[in-house]
Amino acid sequence: MKPFNFFVSTMLLGLGMAAPAAAQRFIPKSALVAMIEVHKASIIKYIDAAPDSMLAFRPVPGVRTFAEQIEHAAMGDAFIAHTAALGNNKLPAFGPADKSYLSSKAALRAFSIAAMDHAIQVVQAVSDAAMTEEITQFGTKLPRYRALMEVLDHFPWTLGQTVPYLRMNGVTPPTYTPF
Repeated sequence: MKPFNFFVSTMLLGLGMAAPAAAQRFIPKSALVAMIEVHKASIIKYIDAAPDSMLAFRPVPGVRTFAEQIEHAAMGDAFIAHTAALGNNKLPAFGPADKSYLSSKAALRAFSIAAMDHAIQVVQAVSDAAMTEEITQFGTKLPRYRALMEVLDHFPWTLGQTVPYLRMNGVTPPTYTPF
């Protein structure tokens, strides 16, 4: 056993805790689902806060429009969850192929809800045993639970990028809360 691993195991046992096992999950599946639910509620608030005229707004050339950034946030959770849970990138369509949902708040909202609901469904369908299986995601081998944890990083980062979009259009962004 490596000295560091021995030290950590000894410390955990000394604290009355079991040493980390290869099959131990670091975050419960229910916590991931709860966070995706928070993401879903947040994205709806951000869409609702934006005026219709803002959907095509981009602060500078070459960056996503507000609607595209919202699409990316919602699609990100769906894509990360889908690829980690199912092992493929063949996502269902959450809106029309012509992306007309990018020019309608109601359609963008429906698209986002469908994408987030898909993320929730695929995470809920992963068995506890499958959570610890090693998979390859984005070229990296890691346990499935760790690949799924990427939704915790990607979504707030991506949605947070819409804050300046809103402020530049005179809109006070909704308060983001992780609960």
